[in-house]
Amino acid sequence: MLMEADRGRLEQIIGKGDVKELSLRQAQRIATEMKMPLRVVEAFALEKACVPRRYQRNLGSLGTAGQKRLLESRVIVVGLGGVGGYVLEELARAGVGQIVGVDPDVLDETNLNRQLLADQDNLGKKKVDEAKKRLERVNESVEFAGYAASLDELSDEILRGADLVFDCLDNVENRLKLADRCSDAGVVLVHGAIAGWYGQVAVVCPGDGTLEKAYRRKQSSGIEQNLGNPPFTAALAASLMVAEGVKVLTGKSSNKKAKLLFFDLLEDEWQTIAF
Repeated sequence: MLMEADRGRLEQIIGKGDVKELSLRQAQRIATEMKMPLRVVEAFALEKACVPRRYQRNLGSLGTAGQKRLLESRVIVVGLGGVGGYVLEELARAGVGQIVGVDPDVLDETNLNRQLLADQDNLGKKKVDEAKKRLERVNESVEFAGYAASLDELSDEILRGADLVFDCLDNVENRLKLADRCSDAGVVLVHGAIAGWYGQVAVVCPGDGTLEKAYRRKQSSGIEQNLGNPPFTAALAASLMVAEGVKVLTGKSSNKKAKLLFFDLLEDEWQTIAF
């Protein structure tokens, strides 16, 4: 929340009406001089119809109001692996202002085929630390907080403070557990899972039981253990998840009924199952 004095100072710099565009360098300078987060400067600029250039290509789809809502949003990404890494990247480029990343693991050679956070020089390092470094390079407006913790170690307080949670986990038991916790916290969950050429995505509203219906048999691991995780399947699932999440955050979602989207990249088939 901007103090009146800060709002007045920003008004003098940005709100004059003749400034229609804000470069990254200008935004950085203003944020430094005024000792405030870069995302706050960018959000104020959008309020005054002054477009930060980094988001210029978003506005045809999101509008200035939608972009401002993303900058003011806080989301949690649980699992920073193949799907989670792409989700992080797209959320940052879209301009989601606060992102919490949760993953207890370190990067491993087997991650190199699909995990955006992994490269040959950072193997053995914590995923949350590498996520922070990458997002700082991609979009320093994003405020990232990393928790090298398991789902069980993630506090309810952190979940309750989120506008949206992304399920990028790798086993059914934890997916169901996260869905229950989000339901209890009253937070919408965006679910995604992949296995080989196949994937599924769903928006899970509190109390709708979508994942319980999708996974009727609780199990500790999915078919991804046998079919593997190619990079293109992870990237597609992540893109679909972020598209659904952005719709929720900007009020563009028309998702009224519980449903699950399945895709089969081998046979080029798509199917939506309504519950």
